[in-house]
Amino acid sequence: MRLIGAEDAADLARRAVALLVDRLEARPELAMAVPAGRTPRAMYGLLASGHAADPRRFSRMRVFAVDELCPPAPPDGYFWRQIRREFLDWAGVPPPQCHPFRVDAEDLAAMCGAYEAAIRRAGGLDLLMLGLGPNGHLASNEPGSAFDSRTRPVDLLSGTVDYILTDEVVQGSVSSRAVTLGLATILEAREVVVLVSGAHKRRPLRAMLEGPVTAQMPASVLQRHPRCTVLATREALEPRGADG
Repeated sequence: MRLIGAEDAADLARRAVALLVDRLEARPELAMAVPAGRTPRAMYGLLASGHAADPRRFSRMRVFAVDELCPPAPPDGYFWRQIRREFLDWAGVPPPQCHPFRVDAEDLAAMCGAYEAAIRRAGGLDLLMLGLGPNGHLASNEPGSAFDSRTRPVDLLSGTVDYILTDEVVQGSVSSRAVTLGLATILEAREVVVLVSGAHKRRPLRAMLEGPVTAQMPASVLQRHPRCTVLATREALEPRGADG
């Protein structure tokens, strides 16, 4: 994994924007799974302020979700509401190129299988950007998730639900049930970028980078990915150093 240090959350957002724009310029039809949550929020804000005047930049990309809460969370997507409001509403990505999880489906397992098929039809994910959970979860793959897991419904730990509720922006009801890209699905992405901010992420960050590869620390599986970049703030890295 390549580790890039950022001074603070604002610097992390600038670096994330630069990386995303670079990938889009190289491949305008980029197939990307985009993250929700507090860490990406500043990235979306910078993208909007710098690129909203020219949304054609995003008009050919294909957008996928990383994970999503199930009802009683909003049926149009708890996390997808943030992505839509902070990115899609101004970026002008055509709706047929946007792929939210349909958590209102009667058969969630079948829906997840269809989601995997949609990723395959897109030629696979070119870029997958996501955060790091305080307990080391990736997307909604909680500790104990199998490394060969595919997109599927999952149960969230109570600590994860509590963590979602600490976000300053609440999208609606929070569920302890979710759907998520599986760890095997994540490993198949051609490039993975992990955004890490805050002192509370020090332990899982160190475990992801240096610890044993174990299902009890799902993020550690990224040690096996051939092209993974970690963007981490100084606060998350201390006392560990990083390349700038």
